[in-house]
Amino acid sequence: MITAFGIQPSILPSMILSTHTGGFGKPATLSVAKNLSKFQKHWHQADVGFENILVGYLGSETQVYEEIHLLLEQNVSKLVVLDPAFADHGKLYSGMAQSVVDDYLLLCRHAQVLLPNLTEACFLIGQTVPITIDEQHLSIILEKLSQKTGVADVGITGVELNNQIGTAFLSDKSFTYVSSAKISGNFFGTGDLFSSLVFGFLLSGDTFLMALKLANQWTSAAVTDTIKQFSRDSRIGIVIPSVLSKILTYKGS
Repeated sequence: MITAFGIQPSILPSMILSTHTGGFGKPATLSVAKNLSKFQKHWHQADVGFENILVGYLGSETQVYEEIHLLLEQNVSKLVVLDPAFADHGKLYSGMAQSVVDDYLLLCRHAQVLLPNLTEACFLIGQTVPITIDEQHLSIILEKLSQKTGVADVGITGVELNNQIGTAFLSDKSFTYVSSAKISGNFFGTGDLFSSLVFGFLLSGDTFLMALKLANQWTSAAVTDTIKQFSRDSRIGIVIPSVLSKILTYKGS
């Protein structure tokens, strides 16, 4: 996905899984936590640095967060996008300890963009996850989250309002919501696709507002493409060829 934007990526995995965590049962995992410092040492010796960094799922091992914090400290990056993945539906993911909240708050010190879901946003500010939500409540959460983390551009993803699903954020201190019609079902991979698109659009020179708007539209289009493939195993995740095609022909907004 990142390569399609014309960006040369380098991947630093926190762990290797036999499958993703949805629909296939408990995957087999292989931790690389103990080797992260070796990767970073080699990069340093080879004089390899990273101008921009996208941080996604990191797992549950504290050592991983410590190593990523060190990586972010040592790299003077122009853009760091942090897409937390530790909780949803009012609770931590299985295997996650409460300490993961502090781990993510530490990483937030280095981020320019933060994209949690509602549960993660509430956990990061130490607030109970509301049963129902509205624009006023979201605005308060967004303001508190920006103040606590120091991150200027914060968007709460996966927000459902009026049969729509999208991202809530503050634009010039005013509540803004970019969304599309909610489609019933589980579509694995939409979160990773969304954050990758936001990252790519920002690096293409788009504003935070435009990056969120386009990422929402293109992720929604991928979901629409997926449901057209009736025989497809839903556990495999969304289809993205049309998104890749859009990226390759994208000339900026």
